[in-house]
Amino acid sequence: KMSVAPEHQVHCDEGLVCTTPALLGASGTCQKPEVTSMQIAVVGEGEECKMSVAPEHQVHCDEGLVCTTPALLGASGTCQKPEVTSMQIAVVGEGEECKMSVAPE
Repeated sequence: KMSVAPEHQVHCDEGLVCTTPALLGASGTCQKPEVTSMQIAVVGEGEECKMSVAPEHQVHCDEGLVCTTPALLGASGTCQKPEVTSMQIAVVGEGEECKMSVAPE
């Protein structure tokens, strides 16, 4: 869950991407990225990221950063270092359910 408050996010483990169906708000599955001629855009801290769009239009944050988005569905975010809190962020492995753009549960 990338477009919700951090305490409700479910991230894929390192090296995996959350592949979601074209249904807005649907959960996805953590998978290894497909090897294609498509180059995944990766940006650094303070730069604009886009995670709730089709994969060919996504802009990911560099390793160690998270895409922090406003509570506006489909809005672009900003790559930032994760805040250090007592909250645990859910991270799941290959084949497990991930959620990128749903409301908090």
